[in-house]
Amino acid sequence: MATWNPWIEFSWTEREIGRMFDEFWDSPTKRGIPALTARVEGLPAQRGTTGVGTPRVDLVDRNGFLILKSEIPGVKKKDMRVTVTDEEVSLSGKVEDTKEEKKDGYYYCERVHSSWERTVPLPVKIESNKAKATYKNGVLEITLPKSKEAKDKSKEIKIE
Repeated sequence: MATWNPWIEFSWTEREIGRMFDEFWDSPTKRGIPALTARVEGLPAQRGTTGVGTPRVDLVDRNGFLILKSEIPGVKKKDMRVTVTDEEVSLSGKVEDTKEEKKDGYYYCERVHSSWERTVPLPVKIESNKAKATYKNGVLEITLPKSKEAKDKSKEIKIE
């Protein structure tokens, strides 16, 4: 029988509030809602942004490892930072982009500067000194080996 920990409820609430803010402040075009930009003759109908927002993550428990995956397209590896402790993973990054377009009759220049940070609490302790991260095709994958203590706690039980 597990001991009830009231702080876990606060952690869940904090994650849900963070998710709601992420969804509220996220770009409407990312959610499939058309942009509300007026069409002016000779100008592009819609201008894209490179803002990432706070990246969503998937955390999977697999064969003695926790695997954290996050889709972060458009961010360069050199502009990301991953820090790991035995109990949490922190992701941060920045996007800086300048778009310039010159054609007959108009000039368009836009600069985007945004940064983000996210800390993910882990359900079990890990061996932070053995963690590895890869970034390929816009997907960040972090492999976190569980600590011996965490591996020893799980056991299969017979279903009656």
